Amino acid sequence: MLNDLQEIVNQFASARVLLLGDTILDVYTYGTAMGLSAETPTIVARRKEVKHSLGGAALVCRNLLELGASVQFVTLVGGDEEATRVQEFSAPRLKMLAVADADRPTTVKHRFWVDGYKLFQLDQRDDTPISYEIAEQVLEQVVKALPETDIVVISDYRHGVLSPELLSVLLPKLHSTGKLVYVDSQVSQNASNHALYRGGCVLSMNMKEARCIDPHFSPMPDASAFAVLNQELGTKRIVVMLGSEGAIAQDGERVTYAPASKTTAVDTTGAGDAFLSAFCLAGIEHPDAALRLANLWAGLSVQIHGTAPPKKSELLHALKEL
Repeated sequence: MLNDLQEIVNQFASARVLLLGDTILDVYTYGTAMGLSAETPTIVARRKEVKHSLGGAALVCRNLLELGASVQFVTLVGGDEEATRVQEFSAPRLKMLAVADADRPTTVKHRFWVDGYKLFQLDQRDDTPISYEIAEQVLEQVVKALPETDIVVISDYRHGVLSPELLSVLLPKLHSTGKLVYVDSQVSQNASNHALYRGGCVLSMNMKEARCIDPHFSPMPDASAFAVLNQELGTKRIVVMLGSEGAIAQDGERVTYAPASKTTAVDTTGAGDAFLSAFCLAGIEHPDAALRLANLWAGLSVQIHGTAPPKKSELLHALKEL
């Protein structure tokens, strides 16, 4: 098994991925508490440092690149100065295909940390669906990228780029190619939109998202446990991340479970993006290996504070210790 897993990881370097989704510019401001304001009961802190990082679908992209894949990344930016940080994202195996919408801001999530505690988060975002004209530009970029693509990954953070109108045209085009389409759509503060991806995608979700669709879902190693999800989502290819309990995958009548890797979590931000990246590269056709590798990679990611992928060398080292 160890040699098989190492061989699969070695093959990541030949993977060509088309990634589509919402980019988030993550800003972290770190400080030290000085006391309370004299005027109001407000914490006053001294700023120590500010860090910028690309999250959302861009974090999926960074994970895919670190694992060795080549990526064509179709995403959306606004008409503001923050867009420049996204458009300047570059890597040897990356083709950046950012569509600019001058009528909306680039999505920014600014987190303020004081003495190791997240005190406040300030978001800059417009989650309304993109216009018809912008959707046409996104679709054009996808169609151009498809001939040089092996698999398609959609990372839907619900910030507007993957509108119902775009998906109604996009998904039939993707499925007509016969390429596997992996989808991770976030619930967060929103209701589930997974029904928009009906019809043959490989859907990745966590327990909260699964139970938004089937409130009685229980991760049993039997295909019947997925019956409601299958009916509602129009697919029998579903992956459910179980956090510290591991992950379970259905591919038709075959159901595969793998435990989580043993690790001490520092920050679970981005664990789902890490899992998705490793799983889609390994492929649902090899569910046991894909789950084991995805769990290992996600386990490494939670040992990092903030939105940053682990190193591939760490994955190879972890494989040797299995």
